[in-house]
Amino acid sequence: MKRLGIIALLTIFSLSGAMAQLIKVDQEVFGMDCAPCAYGLERGLKKMDGLESVKVSLNDGKAYLKLTSDNELTLQKIQKEVKNNGFSARNAEVTLNGELLKEGNEWTIKVNGETFKVSDDTTSDILSKLNPGNIRARGWVKDEEDGELSSKWAIRIMEVLKS
Repeated sequence: MKRLGIIALLTIFSLSGAMAQLIKVDQEVFGMDCAPCAYGLERGLKKMDGLESVKVSLNDGKAYLKLTSDNELTLQKIQKEVKNNGFSARNAEVTLNGELLKEGNEWTIKVNGETFKVSDDTTSDILSKLNPGNIRARGWVKDEEDGELSSKWAIRIMEVLKS
């Protein structure tokens, strides 16, 4: 009986972890100045596992990525791939499913081993509605220096979405 309880707990934890993932990333890209540059970046990004679709727009200066429902991609991996293709990855608009936690007065969202700290410029209206647990949200991830990309980010939540 004890064994069944342990198995049930492990199943619950594995399912909750599987739900934490990036859904969509609109990544700003700096340094693209020609159509072959955008095409090359698009081809490079398409090689990543976990992508449903990729579109790179030279006019917008962005890479639009829609991720599969079972992906294990991180923002760090996506930005590293942009860098590996010779460009600079900056701000990104992300849609994600994650685990929302409150530690002291600070909210964080855990997604695929990355931590998104909810930034102070998230509106008080949104902040007042946050509750610990699973969250699906759309937000703006602030510029990360191109040096050594970390797995910790600041995110301004723009919208909490229905699951």
